[in-house]
Amino acid sequence: MSHPNPSQAPPRPPSWFPDPLDESLLRYWDGHRWTFYTADRPVPAPSAPPRQAPQPSPAPAARPDIAAALRNVRGVLVGSMKEVNLLPGYLRPEEQVLALTSAQGEGQGVLACTNRRLLFLFVGVVRRQFLEVDWNQTKHIFYSRSTKTFSVYTTKFIKRAVPAFTVRVNNLDDANSIAYAAQSAAAAPRLDVV
Repeated sequence: MSHPNPSQAPPRPPSWFPDPLDESLLRYWDGHRWTFYTADRPVPAPSAPPRQAPQPSPAPAARPDIAAALRNVRGVLVGSMKEVNLLPGYLRPEEQVLALTSAQGEGQGVLACTNRRLLFLFVGVVRRQFLEVDWNQTKHIFYSRSTKTFSVYTTKFIKRAVPAFTVRVNNLDDANSIAYAAQSAAAAPRLDVV
């Protein structure tokens, strides 16, 4: 007859818990390990502060270009809001986001089209991934419906060409939104969908 080990903690059931690396997020624990799925952590209603306590500064407002791109997303941004919130820190001066969508690289992140480049950002518990290709280097964009991959090439597209980066975009409409935004950017290639 086996006796439970009193020093061993019971396993944590699958659920949403505070992210161990970012207090502003919840991260899903699948019962065995942390997943890539995140959500904004609800902020409790503020209680009346003591009279002499300093008031916290308000959270910065979302950039208008990013807010507009978010409104145009047709798919679901599951697990990508942390990257959307971090996106301004990765943008160059005077760079504007034209479109964005949820995408899968080494983890669930955000694929953004700006007036200067295509970029992918993923920030995980253990790893980060940042990929970018400027428009003056981009020669071809390719989306495969069967594999749902969005590939960016810096060379002429041939069968043996290796993409500068490839991410998975589950929503074809969002892939098209990225492509249409890319076409509106200077010297942007068209998207081929197969």
